[in-house]
Amino acid sequence: MSLNESTEALVDVASAPLKVAPGRRALLRFAVVERLVLAQSLLPRHLQILVVAGHGADDAAHLTGGAVDLALFQVDDGVPAELPGCPGDPAAPAAPACLRLLSGALSASGLVNDAGRWWHWSYGDSSWAIATGAAHARYGPVPGL
Repeated sequence: MSLNESTEALVDVASAPLKVAPGRRALLRFAVVERLVLAQSLLPRHLQILVVAGHGADDAAHLTGGAVDLALFQVDDGVPAELPGCPGDPAAPAAPACLRLLSGALSASGLVNDAGRWWHWSYGDSSWAIATGAAHARYGPVPGL
């Protein structure tokens, strides 16, 4: 897969209107954050995307800032609560209804899913380029911060 590296900066997700898992810091490319904000707007108001991991996660798939691990929560009276069938733990299986909600919003926003990991989505990296048939990836590895 060829690379046409973007000069797009990493953005701290906490500065966007998105929720980040407590105790975590998530850095993503600007276009990924834009797509997550769009995906959030496509979900019912009582549901919230929770960013679990971005650039710098302990996983080699997060080196570009184009990959993100997510969970889906419901918001009751402003307080996030686990949504039945949508585990906060990526290792746990997600129910088909949860996957349909998450997949619908994220796919419509231009992100692609790693079929083996329901929680792992990307834009602009080599996985995205392969899945979409793009001529090249937009993002290569970003040195650790």
